[in-house]
Amino acid sequence: MKKGFTLMELLVYMAIVGIIVLVAGQAFTDSTKFRVRTQNMLKATQEAENVATLFKSDVSQMGAKSSKEAGNADGGEKYGDKFSNVYSDVFIDPDNAVDDNKDSSSFLIANEDGFSNLIVRRVRYDNLGHYQAVEEISWFVEGGILKRSCRTVSGAQDENACKEQTAEEAKSDAVEIATGVVKFNVVASRPSVMVESEQMFPPGNATQFKLIPRTGEAGYVTLNVTNGSGEANKGGESAVLSQFFSNYSNASENLVDETNRRVNQVFAIKNEDAALDSWKNMCSNYNGTLTFEKDQEYEIYFEIPVPANSKDKSLMFVPGTDHMSVGFRSVSTGDYPKKDNVRLMDDFLFFPPLDPDKGAGSRSMRFTVPEKVENVCLAFTFACYSPLVSQGTLTIENLKVRKLAGANYDFETPHFNPESNKKDKKNVKALKLELQIARGGKNGENGETGEVEIVVPTPSNGPRD
Repeated sequence: MKKGFTLMELLVYMAIVGIIVLVAGQAFTDSTKFRVRTQNMLKATQEAENVATLFKSDVSQMGAKSSKEAGNADGGEKYGDKFSNVYSDVFIDPDNAVDDNKDSSSFLIANEDGFSNLIVRRVRYDNLGHYQAVEEISWFVEGGILKRSCRTVSGAQDENACKEQTAEEAKSDAVEIATGVVKFNVVASRPSVMVESEQMFPPGNATQFKLIPRTGEAGYVTLNVTNGSGEANKGGESAVLSQFFSNYSNASENLVDETNRRVNQVFAIKNEDAALDSWKNMCSNYNGTLTFEKDQEYEIYFEIPVPANSKDKSLMFVPGTDHMSVGFRSVSTGDYPKKDNVRLMDDFLFFPPLDPDKGAGSRSMRFTVPEKVENVCLAFTFACYSPLVSQGTLTIENLKVRKLAGANYDFETPHFNPESNKKDKKNVKALKLELQIARGGKNGENGETGEVEIVVPTPSNGPRD
């Protein structure tokens, strides 16, 4: 007798197989959807991070406004880098940048259709740090597409990326940076920045210091250094520099030859009475040497008052020709700190008050180092190429070197509104980017989103940095 499946058994079997196929199919479909969603999320997140990197590169340079120059048409190219004047086109309101009641910041933020429109200005440099142009960069969203434009405001245009054109023309030539943008929000920090710092020099939170000349070395000459009371070889809360060596040739009424170049240089040490010795010994023995750690933020700070005499020859300082800088020198070599013959630190260029009624105040330079730097001393360097300027005086007050422990930027709601507080915009020192990009959406849905939120410090925003 043959045995087989009954109709009932066959139906049950088919039902079981159908259930298994249905479950397996659903699992495969869910797995595929999950994989696609994950890929979309990763892609969106990667795009958001790439955009944030480019955004940070633009915004962190916002407000850069001065440079070193190789020389000028009068023959200054023979003498190496010189200080160049502040480029006023970097300000939003360049004609009134020195007016405290005007907009002397370097950014604008507007809102349109729920997205931010950001405009920033900065100086463009060549690979040697020399001025090329002032650029205006715009970030905005149109139809869910994030775009970036660049135009040259003054100076030499970049034919490939930053042409000399109007804002409207630049907008029409804008480059697409990202699509599927759900959120592009730029927020300005409140002007007040809470900074905790550790004073490195003068040591022990002292307020007094002493400047000593670099003497007895080829290329360097001695200038007169007194304290605020006019006492030679004495320290205090200020130092007065005078009788600078002049690099100007009265005989030829022109700059002297490079072979005869001389510079004045002084070093900062603790305020102690001591017979003048070599600057290396003085720095080492009187708490002048400093050490800087990699990636830690530091600051050089001092103040320059307006000369008491309105006819002081320092007011004849010529930006782009005369030279004043502050930086550090290695005690072992007497040169810039270097590694493998590459500079680890450059000098900061600054200028004296150029008008008896304006220009006084603080000079603040913040920096980090790419490698640990040890056993260096703070040095001021001067070279006078214009006629008569060497007969002027310069006062340095409240000199300090600080280690900045951190900065707390306030973005609390309600956010600071920069456009209704134009007087305070110059004190904004950070912008925050809130960005969301969607991928894989259908039928009006956004799909998976990648988002990033970053805070970008902007230390050069404003007229005095």
